[in-house]
Amino acid sequence: MKRFRLLAAALLLLWSASLAAAVVSGKVAFAVKRGQKPVVTETLVWLDAQGGKTPPKRPAAAVQMATRGKTVLPHVLAIPVGSTINFPNEDPISHNLFSLTAGNTFDLGLYRRGPGKTQKFDTPGPVNVYCNVHPTMSAVVHVMNTPWYGFADAAGSYSFDVPPGKYRLSAWNEQGGTTATDIEVGADGKVAGATLLTIDSRNYRAAQHKNKVGQNYKAPKDY
Repeated sequence: MKRFRLLAAALLLLWSASLAAAVVSGKVAFAVKRGQKPVVTETLVWLDAQGGKTPPKRPAAAVQMATRGKTVLPHVLAIPVGSTINFPNEDPISHNLFSLTAGNTFDLGLYRRGPGKTQKFDTPGPVNVYCNVHPTMSAVVHVMNTPWYGFADAAGSYSFDVPPGKYRLSAWNEQGGTTATDIEVGADGKVAGATLLTIDSRNYRAAQHKNKVGQNYKAPKDY
């Protein structure tokens, strides 16, 4: 995995070497109501180039998303298009991870503790992952086709090195969805446009999803 990161960094460096790189930095804030506590570090921030030269994509990677303590970890993951995720089961009970998200639909079937199974993700966008056995288990995989993405820190801060150009700046959190704005990075390195992104989570309601055949869950069992 380290090798892929180094290669991605090298490609981006070569692509922007002839351009004056600039730093796009800012913060993500939340509009919340009483009792809501969005996980700030699970906020994905990214930049999409608008017009002009298309940047190289990050190389596909191989990563892990484990089931542990009836939880899918990490709960939110971002990967380049074409990457594969291995889903090891670290619990003494069986799980059945699946997704009905268009373009990245999969069903790993029921599998016991062990190295798990692997799935490739070829279509950009968020992918909702659930367990067909335990209705409280869930995760979100973001399949990215831009090289500029990452998660905000605990204070909501983010930072990217990008070449001059026009960009769509977006931020997503499970509680509140996506907010976006347009910015422009000048040849002098100055950024025009707001870099404070506010996610409104006040209308967020946790809803129970269906199982893999579109039916309500029965009383959960431990297999």
